[in-house]
Parts: sequence; structure tokens; C-alpha cells
Amino acid sequence: MSNLPTETDVLCNQDYNSEPVYYCRNCLSLKIMRVAGLEDIEFCDECNSTDIGQCSIEEWRKLWKEKHGFDYLEKDY
Repeated sequence: MSNLPTETDVLCNQDYNSEPVYYCRNCLSLKIMRVAGLEDIEFCDECNSTDIGQCSIEEWRKLWKEKHGFDYLEKDY
């Protein structure tokens, strides 16, 4: 069998990328937590900031690259 993505896989990835992401406006982390029982309170799990933003993944990638000098999604970890 081939490991190449099917047309269905590609369409699912495109749909997923259209979903907005929540990020910390302070450190740009995507590790946003919500306090159990208090649905209105969200905070960054990295720096504890409550200044949370929302944008597309592409907008977030640009913000990250401007701040850190590399594309987070292309870096090998």
C-alpha cells in the first residue's frame, strides 16, 4: 500500500486549517487552558497571561516568525 495521502485526507487537513486558533498575545503560545467550572477564564499555560487572542493558523505563524525568527511548524523538535 502507498503512504501517499488520499484526496479525503487532503480535504480534511484543509478543513482543519480553516479552524481558528487561540493563542497567548504575550508569548504566542498555543497552550491555552480554561479553568474548570469558570468557562469565561482562559490563561496561557506557558506564561500565565490572560491576554488571549484568536486568529487563523496562518496569521499565528506569521506572528510567531516575526517574534522568534523561525517558522514554528517547520522546525524539527
